[in-house]
Amino acid sequence: RMLLLTKSHHMFEDETEGKKEVDPSKSDEFAAPRPGLQRRNSGTNFCKFLTTSRRIVQFSSNRQPTEEDKIVYVDGDFDLFHPGHSNFLREAKKHGTFLICGVHHDKVVNAKKGSNFPIMNINERVLSVLSCRYVDEVIIGVPFEVDKDLLAMANVSVVCAGRHTTRGDYQTDPYKVPREMGLFQEVDSGNELTAYSIIKRVIQNRLDYEERNRKKAEKDKGWADAAYQTKEL
Repeated sequence: RMLLLTKSHHMFEDETEGKKEVDPSKSDEFAAPRPGLQRRNSGTNFCKFLTTSRRIVQFSSNRQPTEEDKIVYVDGDFDLFHPGHSNFLREAKKHGTFLICGVHHDKVVNAKKGSNFPIMNINERVLSVLSCRYVDEVIIGVPFEVDKDLLAMANVSVVCAGRHTTRGDYQTDPYKVPREMGLFQEVDSGNELTAYSIIKRVIQNRLDYEERNRKKAEKDKGWADAAYQTKEL
């Protein structure tokens, strides 16, 4: 998914949206042509991971909030769930006793980040978050901006966001409402790892791998040519 830059794994209401090619002129650096890396879409099929109610129950904690609980709310795309996410959720949980995590829909993430983000579709991301021991409940497909209705529905006491979040790049502040209500807390996970850095690492490793193979092929060809000339002599 990272290397082919496809969106066929996304879960859209309109299935034709997932078949659209990534427009390099409107995407970030990951969609730009790279030397030695060719996109091969033909013959590649993606299986859309479908979530069942039984699977969700297996991953969830099955804990219900009580009147004594102090509910903490966090949200994000949680793409390529990594230690930075886990550390953030751990620190956010310290601000209360019950942690609710909102996960953005594929269409919302793609509209904000472009290219073929998210790399994991919403079903995969939800189960990744549910598997984290600090998370008590997940709300699927939350709006990008945290509003009063969501806070009231979940009886939220604290809204947390990471210090290393990429949301500062957007024009609107998704946490404007909880800031005004005095519910917002910034959390430092102590980890600067992001999905962007992971993808850069994967792509660079792919380029390094292809370069090594190219040099090896040239070297082998040189040995073969030399052996053929020796045989002729």
